[in-house]
Amino acid sequence: MAQAELETFLSKFTGRLTGKSQFYATRRHGRTVVSNYPKHKNSTSITESQKANSASFGEISKQAKTELSNPERLAYWEELYAAHLRDKKAPKSYATLRGFVIGQLSKNK
Repeated sequence: MAQAELETFLSKFTGRLTGKSQFYATRRHGRTVVSNYPKHKNSTSITESQKANSASFGEISKQAKTELSNPERLAYWEELYAAHLRDKKAPKSYATLRGFVIGQLSKNK
């Protein structure tokens, strides 16, 4: 009986129970669950290699955006992507043209 009363009381809460509370309420599988507040990663724990990879991916994404905004280059990439999809031996890992372009540009670097 106490569990049912507690369930109805806690069903109105989500997130931190109070401003500085150590507890966090959320709904899982239709039930309210109270647990410790999640610990968020500290940004200082990011390594230099992770920062370098992130910066490199950012540059490649910008380059892919400029490539796809140019109509001539867009036609070139669409042709390559269509050939890739027709190739029986090529892995079909690229879901979109943008992903294909990013993948090809990252292989070239």
